[in-house]
Amino acid sequence: MGVAWGLSFSLAKIAVNYGAPPMGVTLWQSILSGLFLLVISALFKKRLWQGLKFLGLCAFIAVCGYIIPGIIYYYAAVHVQAGILSITITLVPLLTYGFSIPLRLEKPTFKRMTGLILGTAAILLIVIPQGSLPDPSAIPWILLACLGSAFYALESIIISAKMPMEQSPVVVACVSNFIAVILLGPIVFGTGNFFILNWPLDSAGRVILGVSVISMLAYTLYIYVIKHSGPLFASQTSYIVTLSGVFWGMAIFGEVHSNWVWISLITMLAGLALVTPRKDLEEKRI
Repeated sequence: MGVAWGLSFSLAKIAVNYGAPPMGVTLWQSILSGLFLLVISALFKKRLWQGLKFLGLCAFIAVCGYIIPGIIYYYAAVHVQAGILSITITLVPLLTYGFSIPLRLEKPTFKRMTGLILGTAAILLIVIPQGSLPDPSAIPWILLACLGSAFYALESIIISAKMPMEQSPVVVACVSNFIAVILLGPIVFGTGNFFILNWPLDSAGRVILGVSVISMLAYTLYIYVIKHSGPLFASQTSYIVTLSGVFWGMAIFGEVHSNWVWISLITMLAGLALVTPRKDLEEKRI
C-alpha cells in the first residue's frame, strides 16, 4: 500500500504535466476507481445500499478523502517536486494524533507532543531556509499540500470512530467514490475542467488509469487497516509512502533535493517515530 501510494505522487505530476486539469483528473480517478470496485463488489455479491447513516459516512469520506485532498495534490503537483509532496503525507499520523487530543481519543504525552513539534519543524525546514527548494514559489503549494494531509487525518479519525467493524472496506470505498463523482461532477462541468479520455488511451489516459488503480487498491487497504488496527497505526504507512515517494521522484524525474529537504525528511520521520504508540497499548486498544 505504501509503495503504491508513494508512486501516486509521481503519476499525479505526470498527469498534470500532460495538461490534464486537476479537477478533471480527480473526477476521472473517482469514476474509474468506483467502477473497478463496483465490479469487485458484484463478484463478491456485496450489497451497496446500507442506509442513510452509512451514506453519510461515505459522503464524509468522499469529501475529506477523495475530493479535497485529490484536487489539492493535483494542483500542487504542478509546482512541487513529487518527493516533497510525499514528505507532506507524513503529517497524516502526526495530525491524527493532534486532532485526537481535543476529541479525547488520545492523551497528550511529552514524547508524542515532541513528535508533533518535530513534524512542524520538518515543514519549516523546507519552506523557510533560502536554497531549500529549487523554486521558492512552490512554498504556498507545499503549505496547501499540508492542508490535504490534515483532511486525510480527519477522515481516518471519523472512519475509526464511526465505521462498523463488520462493514466491507470495498463497499465503503466504492460508494464513497461514486458520491465523490456526484458531488464533484457538476463543479468540474461547470468550470470547464471536464475532458474526455481518448481511446485507445493516450499517455495521459494511461497515467490516469494507473492512478485510479492505485487509488482503488491503496485506499481500500487503508480503510481496512483503519478498521482493524485503528487510525494511528494505519497512518504509519506514511513511513513507506514518504520514503518510496522520494525515491520514485528521483527515479522517474531525476529529482535532486537540497540538504535542507533531507534534514526535513529525517526530522519528520523522527517525529513520526515519537508519535507511534507503544506496542502494548496498541494491542490493548485493538
